[in-house]
Amino acid sequence: MAQIVRLTTRQQRSEQEEAAQAAEQLSLLSEELLKHLPGEARIALSKITHALQKAARPDTTEGLWPGGFTMLSRMQTATIWDAIRALPSDDRPNQVRHAFDLVLLNLRQDTGEVLLTRDQLAEEIDCAPRSVSTIMGTLEKMGVIRRERRKIEGVRGPGMAVYFINPHVAWNGSLDVRKTQAAETRPPMQLELLEGGQR
Repeated sequence: MAQIVRLTTRQQRSEQEEAAQAAEQLSLLSEELLKHLPGEARIALSKITHALQKAARPDTTEGLWPGGFTMLSRMQTATIWDAIRALPSDDRPNQVRHAFDLVLLNLRQDTGEVLLTRDQLAEEIDCAPRSVSTIMGTLEKMGVIRRERRKIEGVRGPGMAVYFINPHVAWNGSLDVRKTQAAETRPPMQLELLEGGQR
């Protein structure tokens, strides 16, 4: 049986080789040098390296891991599930759990931003958009996500709500960036583990 092979042009191969060489050069930067750089510079270098590695191996997000994958803290995730199940019925635990699952499935590489808008979340959860604010607000109070406002040019008001996962819970992308952001972020307040692993 014939095997289907994706054709790569000479220019594409050349660009992939250049990206691989550039990524390799960046990987030669010493830890001693990197630790003296500001956090923002380390994050920028990590993002650049990650982008170059992706350009060098454009097919690696497909195949074995279609669509890529998200890294989870098993302990924090299990604790979040328990906390959601313990919510009173007025807080819509089933919809909160659905929203949490959607968050995990839709994270932007290297920033932890949730890539679904409020309307998209509402459509997936099958609820009114205004209910999404309440549902995501519950996750925010638990410390699972944080919310930022992104101004839209020409539109009045505080801006569009943008959500980010707590890097102590899950991550999608460079571990260097995750470590930096986790160092600047508290674990979920209600989910911090006490000494000895007791909750």
